[in-house]
Amino acid sequence: MPEVERVKAVFKEIPSIYDRMNTYMSLGMDIFWRLTLLRLIPKVGTTLDVGTGTGKLESLAGFKGSFIGLDVTREMMALNGNKGKLLLASATEMPIKNDTFDAIVSSFVLRNLPSTPDYFREGFRVLKMGGIMANLDAFPEKRKVVSEFFSLYFYKLLPKIARLVSSSESYSYLALTVKNFKTPETIAEEMRTAGFKEIKIRRFFSPSAAIVYGIK
Repeated sequence: MPEVERVKAVFKEIPSIYDRMNTYMSLGMDIFWRLTLLRLIPKVGTTLDVGTGTGKLESLAGFKGSFIGLDVTREMMALNGNKGKLLLASATEMPIKNDTFDAIVSSFVLRNLPSTPDYFREGFRVLKMGGIMANLDAFPEKRKVVSEFFSLYFYKLLPKIARLVSSSESYSYLALTVKNFKTPETIAEEMRTAGFKEIKIRRFFSPSAAIVYGIK
């Protein structure tokens, strides 16, 4: 899994283009995926947005619930225009009291964490009983029908395009984090080990993306 300092170095280079590139890379589907994620959580209460970055997820939420954003990269959060409270901290060591949040969400964060099991243990700790944790991410594409196209597009073509746009190697790294990441089933089992129940996997027809979610 990635080291925290390496992840910081990757994301501090691309805050101004990150949201646009996510939309380009997914052919616009990332908005639909994020909205699907938001529909899983309560419309009231307090939500922790892990890896909040520029605040794109919160900006899409059309309800009154309160968001608190957490991220390790100061440069990303400097562009966060949302009014919710922001915490500069690691998802695996949250400076948060037990039983604080009604929901925890993350979008394209899991594969950049130093330890997903540690994140799930911390999430379980700070989540209220009955609260939901839902994680959207990109996973290795295993379906034979689309895997060849996906590999060509995501691992070879997109990093080259991103390099032209940003003069950065960050997207080569991010593409590899997908290729080398765990399966949704493994993530679900890690959540189960951390104490979550009623765990489900929401797969999308679009290549790679899935949401893994469960209840405390």
